[in-house]
Amino acid sequence: MYPMTQPLSARYQHIDFLRGFAALLVIYQHTVDFAMMAQPNVSLNGLESGIAYFFTKQLGLGEVGVCIFLMVSGFVVPFSLSSYPVRPVSTFVIHRFFRLYPAYWLSAILGLIFVWWRFGSQHGGNEINWLMFFANLTMFHAFFGIENIIGSYWTLTLELLFYLTCIYLFTRNKLTSIKSISLFFFSLLILREVLRHVPYISGYHWNVFSCMRYTGYMFFGLLYREWLLNDDKTAGKNALIILALTYVSFAGKDIVRMWSLQAEYLKTPMTQFTAIAIFVLATTICKIHGKLGNFLGKISYSMYLFHPVIFYPLYTYFWIGLPPAIQAHPHLFFLLSAILTILFSYFSYRWIENPAINYGKQITRQRNARLSATPHELLLAQAEHGQATT
Repeated sequence: MYPMTQPLSARYQHIDFLRGFAALLVIYQHTVDFAMMAQPNVSLNGLESGIAYFFTKQLGLGEVGVCIFLMVSGFVVPFSLSSYPVRPVSTFVIHRFFRLYPAYWLSAILGLIFVWWRFGSQHGGNEINWLMFFANLTMFHAFFGIENIIGSYWTLTLELLFYLTCIYLFTRNKLTSIKSISLFFFSLLILREVLRHVPYISGYHWNVFSCMRYTGYMFFGLLYREWLLNDDKTAGKNALIILALTYVSFAGKDIVRMWSLQAEYLKTPMTQFTAIAIFVLATTICKIHGKLGNFLGKISYSMYLFHPVIFYPLYTYFWIGLPPAIQAHPHLFFLLSAILTILFSYFSYRWIENPAINYGKQITRQRNARLSATPHELLLAQAEHGQATT
């Protein structure tokens, strides 16, 4: 086990850039892929379609963005536990709740209106399913086999699983223990293989547990931070171990078959490697600073949540009414979607995310003030009681 470093004393702009960049990669994947698939009768621009096909199908930029997101979460979030002097676990839970849920609930409502009801037939039917809706509000619904209102919600379930695991390890003083992390990760892999052979387990439910492997990237980010910021060489070696295990769990079979040079066997190894390379380079020798990166990083959570409720209506009520010559450019659809998403996310951050974050901090400050004041108040009360009895 290794001592935890203290949390960052100031925001690292290159981390903000990574968040914003990852969000844009996810938006690119979803919008360009959707624009190409939803327009079978439109002749796409040859050059653009070739570029889009490479980045969405052969490389998978959306997957790259997701992996970067998860590594950044592991790099930043768990160490806030050590920064809370009073009741760190409950403080962490309160802060995470108000950081994640208010904006998420708005996204779920808008997703039900603009995504599920409009495109529900793609998910097996457009019937109103209130159980699905209210289960989605918990963010734990995927574990019970209930579909996401918006497909990208699956990563938020992973975030919660990671937080719960970190809380458990933190309370046992094993947050950076390679033995505990490895045991957790191997347990997930074993559970995945067991569920594969269990009768009556739906493909969707099995896929949920299969995606738990992504937590390996989050633990890599956790240990990698210890090496990068605290010069802990042992933590660095352990980070490499967890990274290798995670990478092999995704790309191991395809690596063995890569000798055939078939594209289907090249995608996963290349996608995972690209995400790792971008994350490592952007946190070491290629740190990118700037107001734009800082801005996109702050609103990246809203960008991730709300981009589907932007591009689906944009396509339905605007894009399909444009001349085919314009629809032939899927990157233009991405550009419009990204601009509108950034604009909406700015207001979401300003009016929902930031006030909710501040409210969560206010709750814990007031609680901690009461806790710290209690001994003093007891002494005063005892003194007054003693004076009254003499």
